[in-house]
Amino acid sequence: MSARVRLRSVALPSALALGILADLLIRAPGRPGLNITLWALAGVVVLALLLLRRGRPLATETMALVGGALAFAAFVALRDAASLTLLGLFAAVVLLVLAAGRGAAPWIARARLSDVAFAGMRVALLGVAGPLGWGRGGPDQRPGGHGWRGPAVTLLRGTLMALPPLLVLGALLMSADPVFAGMIQSVFRVDLGPLLEHLVFAAVIAWGTAGFLRAFLVPDGDVMVRLRVPQPRIPAAELSVALWILNLLFLGFLAVQLRYLFGGAELVEVTAGLTYAEYARRGFFELVAASALVLPILLLADWAAGPDPAAAADRAAAPDRASVPDPAAGPDPATGPDRAAAAGRAGPRGSLRATTLVLVVLLLGVIASAAYRMWLYQEAYGLTEQRLFVSVFILWLTAVLGWLVLTVLRGRRERFALGGILAGVACIALLQLLNPHALIARVNLDRAGAGQQDDGRYLRRLSADAVPAILPRLPRLPAADRQELLCMLYARWSGERSGGWRTWNLGDGRARRLVGALPPPEGCVERG
Repeated sequence: MSARVRLRSVALPSALALGILADLLIRAPGRPGLNITLWALAGVVVLALLLLRRGRPLATETMALVGGALAFAAFVALRDAASLTLLGLFAAVVLLVLAAGRGAAPWIARARLSDVAFAGMRVALLGVAGPLGWGRGGPDQRPGGHGWRGPAVTLLRGTLMALPPLLVLGALLMSADPVFAGMIQSVFRVDLGPLLEHLVFAAVIAWGTAGFLRAFLVPDGDVMVRLRVPQPRIPAAELSVALWILNLLFLGFLAVQLRYLFGGAELVEVTAGLTYAEYARRGFFELVAASALVLPILLLADWAAGPDPAAAADRAAAPDRASVPDPAAGPDPATGPDRAAAAGRAGPRGSLRATTLVLVVLLLGVIASAAYRMWLYQEAYGLTEQRLFVSVFILWLTAVLGWLVLTVLRGRRERFALGGILAGVACIALLQLLNPHALIARVNLDRAGAGQQDDGRYLRRLSADAVPAILPRLPRLPAADRQELLCMLYARWSGERSGGWRTWNLGDGRARRLVGALPPPEGCVERG
């Protein structure tokens, strides 16, 4: 029996078991919590056991990616904010897709953006294919055994095949005859509606898990390696002209808008009809437009540029001995990375990269303006989740532009994708560690205590993560605001959380413990 068939015979039951476990853990009222962490831990254990059965050593890169995904799944059991849950699950999925992109083989360190896209497509397609992606395996030919033809397995498979039509036809016959329906219900006492919901949920999770296990455990040879997007090879000089036109546009914009971009609070005060909100909002949209258009344009221009004619002629005229280097002489400057870097610094491609660097500097000027506006907005009106996330997005964009300069503009394009992805994952991890709702509560309540403008109603929209920051600051607030907050805290975090232990998280558990220790506030109006 082939190694793939042996893996298939264990992976498919494992996927089914994970689907059933997901139904038991995840299908609970309320937001996800401990259940996601426990299911992810079970999935990592299954992966480890299957990898041991595969018999190949696991790459350090794969262990780091899977470990990072498990860490983000663990954050779901720590924080109560819904936005952090979504970001954590997104980061976990991205890391798992990277781990499974080439069948758990190391590849991402030097992957291009197109390689990442193709790997993501591979994992997605196999996930949709589910168990069909494993193909049809042959019978187990162990001596004295019949494998898939054994009596127990035959009975199980026949029962599973009969189950869907049995449920549908049984429901129709029960609807046609109430006596028959009563007899069936008295025998089984099973409500078919919830049963079907459980079966469908478990089947969907098991199906997708089977496809992911196929992508993770079985590499597809050189198929994914050979996939490439056709490169247009546009002359670098033409691309330089196009980018210089964009540079002139940015230069003109900055020259005309210099006072507006960096005017700050003074400009807001003297400009009629211009509020802090409008000032910050315009900077944010400029940032979004720049990040959505300029960064991909820079990457596309560097990728589409053809080789320098002078560099190609130099390579053609290089002596034949360059193909057989002398080990004692060290690296030959006429070949290899040094040659590529030297060619990149001279000629039309070098001019293209210099033009790109100018555009990056101009873009950083717009980013600095937007960041300054967002800071002014927060100083005037306090902190919100959206404003904090925008600030972290600015940090990510700045890091990616710096990484582009260090990699793409130095002829090391293959290192850009991993750095950009890791920068995004690091920003999500930073948000998890910052605990945004607690930070927002501290900043806004400190502002309110100091008599600064603040929207106190925003505190009602925060999650349980904010409660430990709210309670110590209540005495600083006016009596009416303090009473309103106490009533809100008691209404939201007294009693038990819906979903029981499966939806537990540390932030919610701590909030309920702190609020439960308070005396019930008086004068609260119940809301229907």
